[in-house]
Amino acid sequence: MLQRQARTVDVRAVGRFLVRGTRRAVLTLTGFVLIGLGIAGLVLPVMPGWILIIAGFAVLSREYSWAQSGLAFARKHAAQSGRKLRSLATRRRRAAADPVEPSGEILIDLTRLADEHEAVATDGH
Repeated sequence: MLQRQARTVDVRAVGRFLVRGTRRAVLTLTGFVLIGLGIAGLVLPVMPGWILIIAGFAVLSREYSWAQSGLAFARKHAAQSGRKLRSLATRRRRAAADPVEPSGEILIDLTRLADEHEAVATDGH
């Protein structure tokens, strides 16, 4: 009977070890796939790159401590990219809304002067 109890404890421990190992493997694979898609998304216009990279590091950070620092790094760069994009959009909106200011140069329309000269010449005859 004593031997039977020791055996069930070992089976439970092995079961927990297998479940934890399988969970860790699935999370690792999922995290790296998301990071890979995110890197591709930085180049391709169809996918949101930084969002997928952050999601990948968030998944990996559940199992790996090094992923926590990677997640902080990715969040920081994503925030900087967002600020730059908003700044660029604001500058473009302002440039489109600003009227064209005169440069101070004098513009002479020679075609109009030629028409007036011809009119004076024909009236003079």
